[in-house]
Amino acid sequence: MLVASLKLDYTRYYRYHALVEALENFCLEFPKLTKLYSIGKSSGGRDLWCMELTNRETGAAECKPGFYLDGNTHAGEVTGSMACLYTIDYLLNHYGEDQKATWLLDHKSFYVIPRVSPDGAEFYLTTPYTVRSSDKEYTFPDYADPSGLSGEDIDGDGQILQMRVRDDITGTLKISDKDARLMIPRSPDDFGGAYYHVYTEGIIQGYDGYEMKMAPNKWDLDFNRNYPISWRPPHVQSGAGPRPNSEPETAAISDFLLKQKNLGACLYYHTSGGEHLRGLCIDTDDKMHPADLAMYKALGQRGTDHTGYPVKSLFVDYTNRVPQWGTFLDMTFTYLGMFSYATELWDLIGRAGVKDGSWLKISKMTPAEQEEVQLKLLKWNDEVMSGECFVNWHEYDHPQLGTVEIGGWTPKYGRQNPPAKLLQEECHKNMLFSLAFAASLPGLTISDLKTEKIAESVYRVTGKVENSGFLPTSGSNQAEINKIAAPVKVSLCGAEILQGEQEVEIGHLKGYGSTAGGYMNVSGAGSKKKVEWLVRANPGSCITVHAYAPRAGRASASIEIVE
Repeated sequence: MLVASLKLDYTRYYRYHALVEALENFCLEFPKLTKLYSIGKSSGGRDLWCMELTNRETGAAECKPGFYLDGNTHAGEVTGSMACLYTIDYLLNHYGEDQKATWLLDHKSFYVIPRVSPDGAEFYLTTPYTVRSSDKEYTFPDYADPSGLSGEDIDGDGQILQMRVRDDITGTLKISDKDARLMIPRSPDDFGGAYYHVYTEGIIQGYDGYEMKMAPNKWDLDFNRNYPISWRPPHVQSGAGPRPNSEPETAAISDFLLKQKNLGACLYYHTSGGEHLRGLCIDTDDKMHPADLAMYKALGQRGTDHTGYPVKSLFVDYTNRVPQWGTFLDMTFTYLGMFSYATELWDLIGRAGVKDGSWLKISKMTPAEQEEVQLKLLKWNDEVMSGECFVNWHEYDHPQLGTVEIGGWTPKYGRQNPPAKLLQEECHKNMLFSLAFAASLPGLTISDLKTEKIAESVYRVTGKVENSGFLPTSGSNQAEINKIAAPVKVSLCGAEILQGEQEVEIGHLKGYGSTAGGYMNVSGAGSKKKVEWLVRANPGSCITVHAYAPRAGRASASIEIVE
């Protein structure tokens, strides 16, 4: 895959200071196309930076249709931050050269928040630990028994791998005959061999020498369960936090989304799995407006075209009908009516040649099929990655368990995020989808502006207001149902209005992605409306018609009165 020649280094993952420095440098180099500001602070006091991108010479950002992009909601999913930086980098450095990038910055606005979890990501990038969203300790219930196995880098190699512990009596796993690195399930009739348990590398609190259990996760907060729409308390859904928007990060994002009235679509980056997830989060597709579902599918197809990733309904295909409460996806689509996708970047299993190797699909495979998948992964690691993504099992004298073996897949850069040499390719193909998605936003045009003399100094003014975009001016039918998006308003100035309102509300206009429905679909139905006034004006006067909707932007056209 061809990748762009850009300003930043996409063979490493940026810590917070480097990320901020990159954003600031973009503003210094491209002052007419950028604006950088903080939308709030994290629990640890770090700013949540938003990069606003548009050509301000063609209009203010808030007066254009807006596209939202963020990354790193979950602390360890640092590929998302780099994909956001890559998108900013590409747009700015290809403005005036790439036709789509130029058109987008001239006609649309981008709001990019590269790192939603700056505290958690910094902790992830500088320690062996993996946390869900924040490095702020939170366990529900707070009186949970802390005893059990907690992940620790006991051999000091900078990462927390796995331990395989031999137990010939109750061990549930055995070493594969096809590759000694691979652990497979023990068969029901296996006896007399070497058997193992595999645990997280770590230390056992309160160990009595017999019972092994996992300690509760002390970093249990999940920002993507903390949003206010359809939120459920933590006894229903782990990680939800004590109340909706309890975390300053999610509160800041929620406030920004509600304040920014021009936002019509959004994409947010996670890892991993290689799939584009869409709503609904707690219900089936038949509960979605049919036109919205059709547009979701069309947009998703563009995602697949650019990335090769399949599109999945989060509720039906991804979680196997287990509801996900308090999610960003629900906040953006179900409430705000913005078409939104959660892209799970980095498809490790796909790299090994396994098509749609989702956890759900693999969980339904037979042990023999699962073994074949693992063998393909190890082959890919050996041939493509020169073995860097898997640490071979090696003996270690554990202070509590005696001799164990430590090894397994590298958890951070291999399993959860792409190895550094594959990062730019991952960013590039997903950037292409983000630009295609942003190009689907609505846009207003005014055409066929005409004047007709009715009497002395009295004229009829007519014109046509159209939506030139794929999406409706509301963003979606869901937005209209929720009455969350303001309709199109059209006004006239430059003459005394005798009949008609100076400003008229014409409702919403469908985009070219919509159809009238029924057996014989009518292409373009509902995408344009006629406007008309009776005015008093002198010959030579200039009459201007303006159209505006927060999610569709502004348009204007002028005509001179002639005798």
